[in-house]
Amino acid sequence: MRVAGLDEAGRGPVLGSLVVGCVIYDEDKLHHLEEIGVDDSKKLSPKKRESMVSQIKTNAISTMIKEVTAENISQSPSKGINLNQLEVITFAQLLNEIQPKPDIIYIDACDTKEERFGEEIGKLLNFKPTQIISKHKGDSLFKIVGAASILAKTTRDHIIESFKTQYGEIGSGYPSDPYTKAFLDTYYKDHRTFPPIVRTWWSTAINIAEKYAITLQKPEKIVKQKKLFE
Repeated sequence: MRVAGLDEAGRGPVLGSLVVGCVIYDEDKLHHLEEIGVDDSKKLSPKKRESMVSQIKTNAISTMIKEVTAENISQSPSKGINLNQLEVITFAQLLNEIQPKPDIIYIDACDTKEERFGEEIGKLLNFKPTQIISKHKGDSLFKIVGAASILAKTTRDHIIESFKTQYGEIGSGYPSDPYTKAFLDTYYKDHRTFPPIVRTWWSTAINIAEKYAITLQKPEKIVKQKKLFE
């Protein structure tokens, strides 16, 4: 029996990609995840996460990462796609691409209705798993989802670090990070636009643009998007 776990990293940040990770283990080897201390990636130090990546990949049947760039996220409203729908599409694409196919799939649900998130993903699959289990806090409940969260988080961390070589100090990318807010403010003030690593319909970006009296889009569209997507 092949068991898959999926999770994302980077749903909330105003900077950088959303990263989805998938890990497939043979059911008989799932005990390995417990033995190496796999948990929700947020509960582990960066050093601990990094040390686990190679162990997870070595013992897994298969692993895969899918990245949704900030540019793609910024364009999603014009396509009528909100963040939950974008995640559903990305999770399904990853599962349709990865080989071999899992029999049972565990997912960390981002929808307020956890079962609906799994059902929507299931509708887009080109194969029929025996079961899809979609739960809030899945990365804490299921070690296989925790393993996926570790791969996704370390990948996103590497992406953010690569941006720093190009843009300097950008912080963590989260709206609450003062370094991130300072970077956004300074960049927009100097260029009157944001770099492609910014999710332009996040309220943090919109508020900075409005502060300088140059909106990113027509005001009525900004208001509509704020209601639909935040």
